[in-house]
Amino acid sequence: MQDQVLKEKIIERINQIEDVNILKSIEILFNSSEEEIAKFLTFAIEQNKNADVSETNEYTDYIKEWVKNM
Repeated sequence: MQDQVLKEKIIERINQIEDVNILKSIEILFNSSEEEIAKFLTFAIEQNKNADVSETNEYTDYIKEWVKNM
């Protein structure tokens, strides 16, 4: 049951996003294998722990690193 609630929260959050570039980035992520998604998210979490830059720069760095690792 928790899985379904989590999925619904994720869908709800995605539906709130208006920025087309963010949606395209999410689409690219979702079109990747589960292994690549896990690598990306692990990297993003680690970067977030050590982050002292703006949110925009963080996401740009995450996406660049993720694309590089594909």
